[in-house]
Amino acid sequence: MPTLSLMQTAPGVAVATVLFVLLILMYLAGRKVRSVQIARDPAFGESNLSAVNGTLLGILGLLLAFAFSMSNSRFDSRRELIVKEANAIGTVVLRTEAFPDSIRRELREDLRLYVESRIDYFATGMDVAAILGTMKRSDSLSKMIWKKVMSYTRTPAYESKVLTSEIIPALNDMIDIVTTRRSAGEATIPDSIMYFLLLLCLTSAFLLGYDHQGPLNWVIIGGFAFMLSVTVLMIIDLDRPRSGLIRMDSTNQRIVDLRGLFNQ
Repeated sequence: MPTLSLMQTAPGVAVATVLFVLLILMYLAGRKVRSVQIARDPAFGESNLSAVNGTLLGILGLLLAFAFSMSNSRFDSRRELIVKEANAIGTVVLRTEAFPDSIRRELREDLRLYVESRIDYFATGMDVAAILGTMKRSDSLSKMIWKKVMSYTRTPAYESKVLTSEIIPALNDMIDIVTTRRSAGEATIPDSIMYFLLLLCLTSAFLLGYDHQGPLNWVIIGGFAFMLSVTVLMIIDLDRPRSGLIRMDSTNQRIVDLRGLFNQ
């Protein structure tokens, strides 16, 4: 697993809170710069940045929509992969029922441990060391299961060929989807786009404050900063499969429910 960046590890609520404060400060800074310039040269009071602000806010809205769409698409993809993995593991567990008791008991015990390792994979959150540990355990267990199934194919009995021809494709899917799910989890919005989005938010706030005329309206300023910060928070939460306010606990329950297969 690659090293996580500051943007990937910083709590979303903390990022949104800092952004909220900075937006208000940038708005006030823009207003202050305008008042200083007018004090030096009254001609600055006649400048109008409505067209510039309109264009900048349009770009900001477009980038927010793009980032939200990207994070939401990745969120749906990750959720779908969890369901697929649960189905793949469930299929393997059910197909072991056809094996003789001697190998069936071994396979089911190994699969039970494998399910626990996949449950732990989600439960570890943002702990990179723990994530790598669960992945290593899952990999060793899947290899062990694969070797036992392959060794059974070498037995002379005709039924071994029939049974393994059914379980091998399902076992292959169960192993392959681990890599697919890992790749989907590591695929997040590039940091460069997120930093540019934050910079664009702050620049927009500064120019809006610079173009503001008349007394301050804290309701409008606070509402603008709050809604923009919450929007960024939603984008960050959707983009992170392991932390934040928007989580996939209900979807991951599909894998947790697999424990019931070993009680039958």
